[in-house]
Amino acid sequence: MRLLFPLLLLWGLTVFAGDNLVRDGSFETPVVKGRTLKDQGGDPTNNGKGPGWVGFKFRSAGEAASKGKVTGGLTDEVARTGKQSLFIRFDHVHWAYQSATLVSNFIPVVSGADYVISIWGRTDASDLIDSKGRSAYLKLEVDYFAKDANESVPETFYAVQPLPGSKDRDPVFKPDGWNSFAVNVTTPPGAVFAQITWRWETGSNPGEINGIMYFDDVAMTGPPAANPNLTPSPVQEDETPVPEPSASPAGQ
Repeated sequence: MRLLFPLLLLWGLTVFAGDNLVRDGSFETPVVKGRTLKDQGGDPTNNGKGPGWVGFKFRSAGEAASKGKVTGGLTDEVARTGKQSLFIRFDHVHWAYQSATLVSNFIPVVSGADYVISIWGRTDASDLIDSKGRSAYLKLEVDYFAKDANESVPETFYAVQPLPGSKDRDPVFKPDGWNSFAVNVTTPPGAVFAQITWRWETGSNPGEINGIMYFDDVAMTGPPAANPNLTPSPVQEDETPVPEPSASPAGQ
């Protein structure tokens, strides 16, 4: 059963105590020069090898280039800490549910403990998020797993933040500095690992959205696991021999 939990949002506040369990949350590898798309070398997963990130994928309208697309990668143009950040660009997107998705590696956690998951972001004064009807959202999903990564714990946390902010309110993400989007989570009983998924996605309302955003310093702060280097148990393959097909009687 997948559950939606109440969330606490903390904007622009330095309140995170404890160790950061996310590796390469500052997007320092691979090293890039300028704004570099994923397929041009700006892949935070290092071609799926991690260590901090294992998935960075895009959903687009396919061959309908005129409908725009969501792109992303790494850049050294701006950073909150270190020298690099992640950028996400909505390139004149006209279609719903076009997205960029970033997935973390498995993070060892303490069952039943409290954590804060956060990300810092900002917009670009020279290429502000411009919505002509089409909305966009930053979506967070946190899944939990037992010792075997194929054995999920039946509880998932979700949170959603409109980009660059909610209508009729001061935006969370602005061009003049970094602000944080953060949530409190409590790991469920039996959880040994957490996996964080960030998704930047267009909404279903008609129109177009265009502009770029930068994100940095992803963190999951709280008590470290007893073994912070723990990895999921390998999946045990079924070694039951497959029976040979029966020989057909002669004449059939």
